[in-house]
Amino acid sequence: MSETSFFARNRTAIVASVVALAGVAGVYYLNKSLSVEQGPSEPASKKKKNKKKKSAKESDASSSAEPEKPKTAEAKPPYPVDANGFPAYSDDVIELLLSEDKEKWAQALKTAGNEKYKAQIFEDAIVFYSAALQIKKDPVFYSNRSACYAALNKHKEVIDDASAAIEIKRDYAKCILRRANSYEALEMYPEAMLDLTALTIFGGFNTRSVELSLEKVLQKHSIRIVEENMKNRVPELPSASTIGSFFGTYVPETSPEGISAESEIPDKYLYDALENINLNTAEGYEKADSFLNQALAAYNVDTLTAESPEAAKASIALEYVAAFQFMKNVPNEASELIEKAVALKPRARTYITRALINADRSSFTEALADFQRALDMNPENPDVYYHLGQMFYLTSDLDSARKNFEKAKEYNPENLYAYIQLACIIYKQGNFDEAEKAFTDARLKFPTSPEILNYYGEILADHNNIKGAIKQYEIAARLQDALPNYSVGAIPLINKASLISREGLEQLPIAEELLTKACELDPKSEIARISLAQVKLQTDKPEEAVELFEVGSQLARTFEEKVQATSFAEATKMQLRIKEDPVLSAKISEYLSANP
Repeated sequence: MSETSFFARNRTAIVASVVALAGVAGVYYLNKSLSVEQGPSEPASKKKKNKKKKSAKESDASSSAEPEKPKTAEAKPPYPVDANGFPAYSDDVIELLLSEDKEKWAQALKTAGNEKYKAQIFEDAIVFYSAALQIKKDPVFYSNRSACYAALNKHKEVIDDASAAIEIKRDYAKCILRRANSYEALEMYPEAMLDLTALTIFGGFNTRSVELSLEKVLQKHSIRIVEENMKNRVPELPSASTIGSFFGTYVPETSPEGISAESEIPDKYLYDALENINLNTAEGYEKADSFLNQALAAYNVDTLTAESPEAAKASIALEYVAAFQFMKNVPNEASELIEKAVALKPRARTYITRALINADRSSFTEALADFQRALDMNPENPDVYYHLGQMFYLTSDLDSARKNFEKAKEYNPENLYAYIQLACIIYKQGNFDEAEKAFTDARLKFPTSPEILNYYGEILADHNNIKGAIKQYEIAARLQDALPNYSVGAIPLINKASLISREGLEQLPIAEELLTKACELDPKSEIARISLAQVKLQTDKPEEAVELFEVGSQLARTFEEKVQATSFAEATKMQLRIKEDPVLSAKISEYLSANP
């Protein structure tokens, strides 16, 4: 519940952290056409005089109005041409021209280029725009030539010309957008993101169009980073609290099939693995993982059949290794291992494990079939009812979930998670008073359980009882400190920090302290690092935030969660690039001054 809620609460912050350095929201609309600009550039001598008029005229890049119709090219151009009608003159000829003749030639060349562009003869249009640039380094000429290159999918040339125009006119929106599109086409995503962000800043943060483009590019960039990182990924166990909550939903076992501390290898490896799982510590889980793999090797499972004397114990070892691989987010290997366990000598728990793997893939029909197989083997198996209830809970079938959790509680009164889930379902069904009573009953039965207090705190927070929620988190954290093993881990600290951070900037140091402690308590909690990174951003420590987001991405279990954390990291890097740009920084300050 807590581990996934952060991402649900912060999806929109991915884009927001790119386009807003100080809480600014919104984006700038631009016409994304590749059209050239038709009107002539204004002589420098008239800029001051017609400043107001030109400002309106220049807004054509962000206007949906129809562009001016191009001027018809003169029958006899003012510049020399060759036999094909293309401009033909040298730099020496240009040097001898008067200023007004240069302007006349340049505008005539642009008009001719516009005619060629309109006729979609882009290569010829490039010739005329290039000739105009030979006379005058006008940003419009660069812009129009870049439009031709864009039509020809020559993205490097688009970037070169758009960059030349932007160097002359820093807020040239049409060229910034065109360059961003070409950066995206060349998969130069950070550069595209910077240009799209610049558009939002120059445009005054006033619509969602560019935000959508920015989010799309950020997503592409983050996916590429995650895919690259995963190529060399070494699967690791998740947080001890995650593993503990997984195994805590089962009836604990120590001596299946009669194995004991006196057993010979390979049975001894399996026994030692189960002993370490029951310790519910980070170190214990790491040791259990090692012992289980040693057990598999010693059983030589690939040589066994269902009739082999070791089949039942080897199947149990396969089942546990599959569960560990499932928690390491190696689903294909987990699936292969559990199939081997089923082929040897499956038990009810084997089918439950396969059902969980299938449910994680959204293969609910197969999962239901396996749950039924487990029930056929043992109709009073509490583990089947608990995990079946969990699947119904996650698919929002609350009535079915409630019935199964009630049976899980009946057949295993020591499964505190069944009590928690029942109370949460009652709350979701709109019965707050009944949910409170259910939590009270659970606390009476499990007085030292931090899990119950933590989830009760989440219900109170959702019910807007912030003070009551914080109190529950504090008690849960103290109970966790007093326990020799992992229970709820760092989650109460994270939840408390989340609530405190909403109470104002003056509370951020306290939230930061809590989240730092959470990271120390649970080194594998991605949510602790991502939450701390958010606080670091709010306290103007973006460099530290980037590092925390990136570590959070590495620790995250699913591909989607890795992409989310990476998106936050890359968005924060964009903030740093914007801060380093004096023009963009000044523009933001100007906007904030005008919009306090």
